[in-house]
Amino acid sequence: MSYQDAKLKLETELNEAFMRGESRVDVVHGIGQGKLKAMAVRTVNESNFCSLVPEERILHKNPGVLSVDLFPPDRATMRMYRR
Repeated sequence: MSYQDAKLKLETELNEAFMRGESRVDVVHGIGQGKLKAMAVRTVNESNFCSLVPEERILHKNPGVLSVDLFPPDRATMRMYRR
């Protein structure tokens, strides 16, 4: 998967998880040169509906995975989005 395809896939998956009302997701970026991890961190930090889970709050840390908290709206607002 190319860098741009991975970025689009991440953005799509985060948006879909948000719309499903998920509160936390794991982003698997793998272990390598760090380019995909950096892209994932940047994408999450630029978002207004999610944030990275601080490492000290993760019990079983995997260096190839980022945990992300999502901040979905309440159910009434969610119904409005889905129309």
